[in-house]
Amino acid sequence: MTEITGTELLRQVAAARVKKIDYARLAKSVGIAPDDLLDFSRGRKNLPADTLCRLATEMMQGTRYYPEQDMLGPLEQVEPRPMGIRPDPFVPTPRTWAVGMAQGPGPQPLTTQPAQQVRDRRAGWITRWF
Repeated sequence: MTEITGTELLRQVAAARVKKIDYARLAKSVGIAPDDLLDFSRGRKNLPADTLCRLATEMMQGTRYYPEQDMLGPLEQVEPRPMGIRPDPFVPTPRTWAVGMAQGPGPQPLTTQPAQQVRDRRAGWITRWF
């Protein structure tokens, strides 16, 4: 797998934006000429580091360009912090179970209920129950 630099990734995103939207508005918000943005997206021109920083912030919200490493990263660097104190590991106490103790009582005999009469018609009515 090849390693893609931050400049190359910005170039690919800019090329997609140039194809789909009016790139003159994007160039104006970044502070460069539209022809420079078009040439950058096609790989004919390189942009300065501060312009690449503004371009990354404009095209990918929440992303920052780090020119020292030529990589993209998150806008805010948040230090990891613990969420609490980890509890002690659970060690179950060993138990001795007698056979049949966990199951409870066995099957019980079935008692048959007398069949109930089902009334098909309501008393005093011609129609059936719904």
